[in-house]
Amino acid sequence: MQIQCCLLSLLLLPLVAAGSLTGAEYSLSVVSMKPLVELETKLIQNLGDYVKALEHKLQILRRHISEMRLENEKAQRNVVLYLSHPLNAFALIRRLHLDWVQWRKYMEQPVGGAQMRSFDAWRDHLPTQLDLQDACNGIARIQDIYGLQEKHIMRGQLAGIKYNISMSTGDIFAVGQHLSRTTNAKEAVPWLEEVKRRLRNQTPGPLAVDKAEVLLLLAETYIKSKHYAEALPILDRALKHNIADAVLLRRREEVQQLITKEPSTVLDNGEPKDNSKVAILKWGCRGFSREQSPKALHCCYNFTTTPFLRLAPLKMELLGEHPYVVVYHDVLSDSEIAEILEMAERRMARTSTVAQPNRTSSPTRTAMGAWLKRSSNALTRRIARRVRDMSGLQLEGSERMQVINYGIGGHYVPHKDWFTQHPKVMGNRLATVLFYLTDVEQGGATMFNKAEHKVLPRRGTALFWYNLHTDGEGDWSTTHAACPIIVGSKWVLTQWIRERNQIFIRPCLGRTSD
Repeated sequence: MQIQCCLLSLLLLPLVAAGSLTGAEYSLSVVSMKPLVELETKLIQNLGDYVKALEHKLQILRRHISEMRLENEKAQRNVVLYLSHPLNAFALIRRLHLDWVQWRKYMEQPVGGAQMRSFDAWRDHLPTQLDLQDACNGIARIQDIYGLQEKHIMRGQLAGIKYNISMSTGDIFAVGQHLSRTTNAKEAVPWLEEVKRRLRNQTPGPLAVDKAEVLLLLAETYIKSKHYAEALPILDRALKHNIADAVLLRRREEVQQLITKEPSTVLDNGEPKDNSKVAILKWGCRGFSREQSPKALHCCYNFTTTPFLRLAPLKMELLGEHPYVVVYHDVLSDSEIAEILEMAERRMARTSTVAQPNRTSSPTRTAMGAWLKRSSNALTRRIARRVRDMSGLQLEGSERMQVINYGIGGHYVPHKDWFTQHPKVMGNRLATVLFYLTDVEQGGATMFNKAEHKVLPRRGTALFWYNLHTDGEGDWSTTHAACPIIVGSKWVLTQWIRERNQIFIRPCLGRTSD
């Protein structure tokens, strides 16, 4: 159906910039969706041109119809008198023999050929079915992780804030269709029920949702969840619109048999069981079960990590010692951030999975990224020096900097940055520096679930933490996650620091007591 092409991206996010992307990549980052806005602008203009072509044809038809009606009304006033004149009689015969054949041909002439060719030229740049699935997953993730009510999302009320936007019937139906295909199909019920409710006031047109399709899908969703009693009246309603539909009639008979043979499951709104990582994400992103993370242990100026800091100290906030997590404030300027984003936008691609180097993409992370060499230009070299000033560590032998932009409901489940099997060449990831390049209006926090720290993105700040204990073993307390974005565009820059070249800076010692 044409409704499948609904733009769920209208719901949430401000847009930045990106190059051309194809193949299930648009919804993975906000920046990758920018071409879709321009593409929609072109499609709207193209549809407007089609309307103009139709209007031109209508103008011709209306003008000639007026002329023909005047002549016909003249004949109707006195048919015999009219036909008694040879010129009138001749003209009538000629019109009916020649003109109306031409009008038939004119009616057959297609309108909008040029516009359809333009559309076909842009077709390859349209979001794919996978893009729509990713977008639906993003909306469902926001609802699930933060425990939002479906009706609030539909109205544009997200986590307590009302926005001047709401979901269309097509948007809601697309989410319902997607959820109906998942293992927990009952999550689709509130979405499909809302579509059913809106059917009463639906405006006819090419994008109108098919009533029978909605009702059958809703009934099938109830059946899949063994809620047979709820499915039967919906099938009856569908049959009112399609009284002789063989599929509906057969399905209704099957449901009646199921009601007789099997007990219906009690319809409830209980949440499905989550896997451990999703459960941790919910727990941390909604707010830890006990008191929120304590305030910073202390704030100070760092004068000592490198000699340069004696001249230009950094503002440092210690969040915790086990694990050691520090926030550095105001370490990137607006102009530096703008240049980083400009560099990254030209290189965006799917992100690889952290700490699993043989994987190319991860279903547990929804983002696009770009790798930047520290030697690329004066800015990247300056940022590398700043990382050394913050960490006191050497960057030689470490991977390049990675810039990430998250998409609809963009997130990363709890994970660790260090490798379980120590890499032999570069060594393990000793430490991580995470720069925040943008503020995020809602959501997007970095959450350390074991330490119960939660840090909201703040433009120009950076997080620093050690991933390894002093004996070189991985520190599980550094397990962290990126909470889903609700509203906003989250950009981060990450520099992982490898241990190989730190032998004299941070030698391998015995484990310090916690």
